Amino acid sequence: MSGGHLSKEFFELVKSIGESRSKQEEDKIIVGEIAILKAHLSQPQISPKKMKEYMIRAVYCEMLGHDAGFAYIHAVKLTHEKNLFAKRIGYLTCNLFLHKDHELMLLLINTMQRDLQSANHLEVCAALTSVCRLVNNEMIPAISPLVFKLLSHPQEVVRKKAIVASNRFFKLEQSVVLDYKDQIRKVLCDPDPSVMGASLHILYEIAKANVSSCKDLVPSFVSILKQITEHRLPRDFDYHRMPAPWLQVKLLSILGLLGTADQKSSEQMYEILQECMRRADSGVNVGYAIIYECVKCITRIYPDHSLLELAASNISRFISSDNHNLKYLGVTGLAQIVQVNASYAAEHQMVVVDCLEDTDETLKRKTLDLLFRMTNPQNATVVVDKLTFHMRTSVDTHLRRELVQRITSLAERFAPDNEWYVNTMNTVFELGGDLVPSETAYNLMRLVAEGTGEDEEKDQEFRRFAVNTYLKLLEKSTLSDILVQVIAWVLGEYARLVTEDGYTMDDIIDLLCDCIDRPFEDVSTRGYLVNALMKIVGQRGITSSTVDGVIRNYRSSRLTDLQQRCYEFEQLRQSPGLMQKVLPYDASCEDITMNKGLTFLDSFVRQKLDEGAKPYQDAVQRASAKEFGGHSNEPAESKPTLNFTPYEAPSKPQAGAFPSAPMGGVGGGGPFGGGGGGMDGGFSSNSGGGASTAQSGSDGLKIAGPRKWGPSGYNNPGGSSADRPAEKPAPPAAPEPSYSTPAKPAFGASAKAAAAEPPAMTEKQRMAAALFGGIGGGAAAKSSSAKPPPPAPVAAPAPAAAPAPAPTPAAAPAPAAAAAAPSGGGGGGALLDLLDLDEGGGGGGSSAPAKAPAASPAAGGSDDLMLLDMGDSSPPAPSAPAAPAPVAAPMPILAPLPITIEQVGSTWATLPSERRVQMMTSCTTCQDLMLRFQNLINAHPVKIIGTEGIAAGRVVPGNDPCFLHGKLSPPRLEVLVRARDPDVVQRVAQLCQNV
Repeated sequence: MSGGHLSKEFFELVKSIGESRSKQEEDKIIVGEIAILKAHLSQPQISPKKMKEYMIRAVYCEMLGHDAGFAYIHAVKLTHEKNLFAKRIGYLTCNLFLHKDHELMLLLINTMQRDLQSANHLEVCAALTSVCRLVNNEMIPAISPLVFKLLSHPQEVVRKKAIVASNRFFKLEQSVVLDYKDQIRKVLCDPDPSVMGASLHILYEIAKANVSSCKDLVPSFVSILKQITEHRLPRDFDYHRMPAPWLQVKLLSILGLLGTADQKSSEQMYEILQECMRRADSGVNVGYAIIYECVKCITRIYPDHSLLELAASNISRFISSDNHNLKYLGVTGLAQIVQVNASYAAEHQMVVVDCLEDTDETLKRKTLDLLFRMTNPQNATVVVDKLTFHMRTSVDTHLRRELVQRITSLAERFAPDNEWYVNTMNTVFELGGDLVPSETAYNLMRLVAEGTGEDEEKDQEFRRFAVNTYLKLLEKSTLSDILVQVIAWVLGEYARLVTEDGYTMDDIIDLLCDCIDRPFEDVSTRGYLVNALMKIVGQRGITSSTVDGVIRNYRSSRLTDLQQRCYEFEQLRQSPGLMQKVLPYDASCEDITMNKGLTFLDSFVRQKLDEGAKPYQDAVQRASAKEFGGHSNEPAESKPTLNFTPYEAPSKPQAGAFPSAPMGGVGGGGPFGGGGGGMDGGFSSNSGGGASTAQSGSDGLKIAGPRKWGPSGYNNPGGSSADRPAEKPAPPAAPEPSYSTPAKPAFGASAKAAAAEPPAMTEKQRMAAALFGGIGGGAAAKSSSAKPPPPAPVAAPAPAAAPAPAPTPAAAPAPAAAAAAPSGGGGGGALLDLLDLDEGGGGGGSSAPAKAPAASPAAGGSDDLMLLDMGDSSPPAPSAPAAPAPVAAPMPILAPLPITIEQVGSTWATLPSERRVQMMTSCTTCQDLMLRFQNLINAHPVKIIGTEGIAAGRVVPGNDPCFLHGKLSPPRLEVLVRARDPDVVQRVAQLCQNV
């Protein structure tokens, strides 16, 4: 837009905004400009030239924080102009003014449809740009057919914008892309590299949603990456002499996604990853970015020893650099590598210790993340000390919250003994009490109450240690609310175990009474203290004037809960025998027998009924009585009145909801309270079937119809999809190969060096040896007196950021005949050239790795590289009739057991073996958790109670029940598995880790 097209008013506006000295002066200018624009836009017959300028001036007002809503309708009208310049200004201002759910979007749909079919590609581009910005779910059915049609437009800029718009459609509504899957895959073979690069983004999203739908594209991605690294693309795509670095990064991300836990796909990537890292090592920053992306890809795919060595070698150069950016990159990459093999970090002990003391805050945080990932039972105490030190000195709330989660996770997973666990958690409560979740305090209290369950004498000694520890802490003047709650509970339950010199029961009571008057943020904390006083006084029969004063003082509290506790205290004090029975010593783990029928009130109810009292009516009976018996002929009651009853909110049926059985007859042990007793005969009769299986739609691309692209074109080679045999489950995973023995001396000390005693170690070297203890291949010395750590205080580990699961290879049988290569070509040896492909797709072949099977002669030159069925993840049918022998599916551990909650409650106590598993999960609702139990563990959902769910399974072969009790507090999940056989409990608990 040249200056000759603009008025003097516009130039004065821009000049005055630039010269304004304060926000108030700028606001005054914009308010005056808005008044001028309103006056101009209210005039009739405004020329397109003037309207363009007014819209630009309105954009200035909007950008500076003022409302220019009066100009929105004029921007929409400007898109209707036939003048191309005016139309583009209209689309630009609509993109800046409106959002996808704006009410004026209805006026744009017809204009977009018309412009998408225009013969002028500039109009098409303007409309596509607005589609990417403003399209919503309601507009997609009207716009998407026109956009997908533009994927074959002769102009490459239109094709590129069309594939970007398709990516937007996929993010809003994935199912829309299903009918156009073939066109999207063909874009990957577009002659223009920019269009091909744009298609990588939507293919990446498709692979994230459904990995199996893109497995057959691995050879194509490898071929494209090979052509890019060999400088087969125009020089226009080079950046600092690096060929198309952003395309390389996106391709490496896709390959890392597709190679996870897939040995066959990963083997096709090994060669190109090695070559990509070699060519990217050119000493420029963008090359370092590609190397880092290669390292991420190598750590995600099925591991290869030589690639891991190469990745560690490059990371070693980064972490040893004096450049802070490269050192940060090295620490981040090392954190990725140690998830596969922690021994690679041993070489860089001193560098890691230096990073912990660096002034760069981001480098220090990333190093703490590295320490967390490489923690093991040998170095857990040292790592926790370092994390605690940084939590003590940090003032960043987000960092402190992250450190609280990590210290808690490490303490639960690697605690050498219960005393260390209690001291560590006390420190966490003191330093970050407001950031600690309530579940953590509950776990600590449960540990004190239950102990290890192996030796009662040791458990009693541990409780005595806890009482003495918390008694000393109570004398501190400042304590967090959650720590006071834990102290109050422990002293209330086990105060009689105190052995600390100089403390009697009266001293403990005085300390609790003094603590209750402190200011607290949590209103429930004083209730914990009142409960502790109630238990001590009731169990020991102590009379204290101090306690009486506290109860009288808080009996008139504004908190009704605290009031009620004080009044209950006074009432129970009048009956000491009843108080001891209600508050027994060490009874927190005892079962509570519930009388749900309230039979002890039967005599009272009969007496009142005999005296003429009205019988109780439930909600249904009251509604019926009101409906049929509430009418009267009196005129006063027939007068019309206002109806204040709100309309019911519309409810959408939930696909994952399960019918819940009535909660009755449950009493006694475990989380359900079941009372013991044998299992009734319902299990054997129901074990054969009847389990409800929820059908959950899998994310990603689905294919409607059996057709697929093959050597002879768009045909139907496999018959209907209903006739296809069901896909066999994957065979059992082979154990992951270990790479603990480094192949090069650079990644570990030799045996002689490890055995040699250093003459003297500095303090920093001793710190490095402690931090890297237990990691093979390093120079860190292990303590000879270290004992094996006992079981963690909490029954199952719950890592906050668990390492990535080890890739499990599929034992693929060797095919009897080579399958047709996706890149088939008559020449066989020719590489597929991205830039020389025509629409027919005939010509070049794929540059697949040497391990890939050769192309079948039947494929011919007409078999296009990309024309594959996106939804069918199975490989193409081999040309030879011979087929590999079927692999037997692994026997499932459980079969669904459809029972009621009453049967679960009566059988729970008869199952002797149990295990508790704590983990991080992506489940957000209990219905989602039950679906995963059903799909992954083959357990039948029994009952959902708030954030808890119960599922049941039958051990196969046999009829023994196995129960799962899940407690969800996103992102944390706790699962309790209970069965007869400890081996079954162990195996089911391992399956729960995948939930």
